[in-house]
Amino acid sequence: MSNQPLIGAHMSTSKGLPAMVQTTVDIGATCAQIFTSSPQQWRAKQYTDVEAQAFKEKWAESGLGPIVAHDSYLINLASTDAEILAKSRRAFREEIARCGQLGLPKIVTHLGAYKGGTLESGLDCLAASLNELLPFAIEQGVQIVLETTAGQGTYLGGIFDQFPDIFSRVPEQQQLGVCLDLCHVFVAGYELRDADSYAKLWSDFAAVIGIDRLAVIHVNDTDRALASHSDRHAAIGKGILGLEVFRLLMQDPRMIHIPKILETPLDDAGHGEEVALLKELV
Repeated sequence: MSNQPLIGAHMSTSKGLPAMVQTTVDIGATCAQIFTSSPQQWRAKQYTDVEAQAFKEKWAESGLGPIVAHDSYLINLASTDAEILAKSRRAFREEIARCGQLGLPKIVTHLGAYKGGTLESGLDCLAASLNELLPFAIEQGVQIVLETTAGQGTYLGGIFDQFPDIFSRVPEQQQLGVCLDLCHVFVAGYELRDADSYAKLWSDFAAVIGIDRLAVIHVNDTDRALASHSDRHAAIGKGILGLEVFRLLMQDPRMIHIPKILETPLDDAGHGEEVALLKELV
């Protein structure tokens, strides 16, 4: 395995998947994240086998590392609303199918919210959703990656302790990974802006979740305060996290082969500048 760090961004696919691959290479990234359809619509784009093959050939030629998917923002696998839950499970199955068709190894998803229910009912519902969907994910060769959240309202995933609780309810838990979002964990209440707090964050993660579960890192700054539970991303070094946490991350040998994905409010060119900055911090 190469010792080149995996650094990438959430990339636009508006000009097609092969063009996205080329743009990812052009900005100096070594991995990427994409939506496989509109994140704001239930109606999803479907790829033809010809389109999928063209993408996979371009990806293979490019030398890029992993390209992972992020699911639609509408999906809520912990919903207490029966109609929303059914639509979410159906849509997520379609997300898995597109990942399988395109050869994407991982799909990142938020854990969902249990508005109108209880924490226990939300965890039960999410686990039931995962137990229904995981056999298909395994069949498609796709890992489901649960993302840490800002912990706002009734959203699950704001504290590490909820993850082993979910895993314990899912027999096929070996197919589940975790995505840690630097913005989300900070606004959820985890300090990480200096060497000691950075070390404690990962010590807690390892003890509660397990470092072997870490599948993706979202590399985002934020302009919101510690424990504010406000999910607002900022360009790295432009928010209140400062550059030190990103330097610590980029110099952490445990993280070199974990895809580190920028989701900052910049365009592809701006992400190119951030990729270069992260490389400098190595």
